[in-house]
Amino acid sequence: GPDTGVGFVAGVAMDPGHRELFTVNNDVEDRLVVFDYDDRGNVKPKRLLYVPHQSWGIAFAPKRDVVALSVQTPNMFVVFKRDAKKFDAPLRSVRGPRTEMADPHGISFDETHNEVVVANHGNFRPGELITSYTAYDARESRQERSGDTLDENARGKFLPSSITVFDGDAKGDAAPLRVIQGPLSQIDWPMGVAVDEANNEIIVANNGDNSVLVFPRTASGDVAPARVIRGPLTGVNGPMGVAIAKEEIYVANFGDHTALVFPRLAAGNVRPRRVIRNAPAGKETSGFGNPYSVAYDTRRQEILVPN
Repeated sequence: GPDTGVGFVAGVAMDPGHRELFTVNNDVEDRLVVFDYDDRGNVKPKRLLYVPHQSWGIAFAPKRDVVALSVQTPNMFVVFKRDAKKFDAPLRSVRGPRTEMADPHGISFDETHNEVVVANHGNFRPGELITSYTAYDARESRQERSGDTLDENARGKFLPSSITVFDGDAKGDAAPLRVIQGPLSQIDWPMGVAVDEANNEIIVANNGDNSVLVFPRTASGDVAPARVIRGPLTGVNGPMGVAIAKEEIYVANFGDHTALVFPRLAAGNVRPRRVIRNAPAGKETSGFGNPYSVAYDTRRQEILVPN
């Protein structure tokens, strides 16, 4: 409902210790809202934090008591205190050409090994081409560009999708510890990412080809995944989110109304162990991602929706 402040939900996270739910809104509201576990219905959030425009992924680190957010266009991630609210500033941000981030989406905090894992689509836009959409963005832009000469000839570029792994304490224009990227990796439009800290693996929701990729945690370069879940039997259809718990991999689909559960070691064209759905099997989805306006063509009797 409207009181919740929930809009274009891109990332969600849970804090079992404080029994809180976090959700970050991506392209419209520019805010993170926090609810209690037991909240129901059209309720106001417990806390509201204004965040950079195009914040997408969220990762919670319970030992540090912080949340990390990936931010698409500025090619960065920011780290806030768990209980940050309103216009509280981040503790730190990782941003700059040395980071090799490009349109980051999924993000995961590996506290066991003190690392942050980020999934990148590969759409890179330099700082000169970034528009300040919010008060937060304008403030960060001034700080970043203070004393610098802008390159009026700067151009964006398309890079191969990748997984970048950073030191858990990284800040500023920090180079990644490792990068997984290249044709052997099969990474294509990665969305959610999760780290299996117990089994030393990185799990990727690979939206580009409807698959789930599993890499050794220390993988680097153009390397093949250790396992791939892909094929018509899997039911993987536009995967957006992925999680690991109790020796099972959870996959949230955007392409239909389902979430899938696989054994941790599943590989190939295998059926999920369980399917959670909110509509009958085969029911089509609208496919809307972020429609801003609508028009009606009276001649063709068609509704036009820019997505």
